[in-house]
Amino acid sequence: MQVSNVGVTLIKGFEGFSSKPYQDSVGVWTIGYGHTEGVGPNSPHLTESQAAALLKRDLDTKYAPFVSALRLPLTQNQFDALVSFVYNVGPGGIAQNTGVGRALREHNWLGAANKLLEWDKAGGQTLLGLKRRREAERALFLKNAPYFPADEARWEHEFDNLHNNPARRRALIRVMTARRKLIWILAHTPGAGGWNKANRLQRYNALKRRTS
Repeated sequence: MQVSNVGVTLIKGFEGFSSKPYQDSVGVWTIGYGHTEGVGPNSPHLTESQAAALLKRDLDTKYAPFVSALRLPLTQNQFDALVSFVYNVGPGGIAQNTGVGRALREHNWLGAANKLLEWDKAGGQTLLGLKRRREAERALFLKNAPYFPADEARWEHEFDNLHNNPARRRALIRVMTARRKLIWILAHTPGAGGWNKANRLQRYNALKRRTS
């Protein structure tokens, strides 16, 4: 799979464009939309279309392969969002020892999307630009993704980020357990569509991980 125009547009919006070479914050010569290979102080200026073509090439050859290597059944939107994430934070962001990486390997799409939001800091401080980028990547990742009801998404996101509030955790476990049981009943009810309808199996597993 390659990055679509939607993914390229998202990344361009956050990277910014420079027609001439410049040194970034750590002294690396850069041009266009973050292109660095072979760039120096005397590199020729680029048009926007040339820079966009370089960005697309860099994404498909240097960053998309890390996402493809996960061998996951991703939608195009999910793939694009993850390539944007890797382009910004590096392939370590989807390694199996990160929250994003673990959720992806469990096919827990909602969990992975929520974990993207944790990568909004630099030097221990939340940066508005990174926060906006993570939110945009999360939104793209979940666009037309397998169905998750809004209340389940809200419960799971709160549960995953809740600390030092055992009473609230118990309350969330109760409502998630009730929903998990309802899904099980519907999946086993004749004529109700089984496990495949409304993404029941994935939703059931996501709830079970948090309530078992």
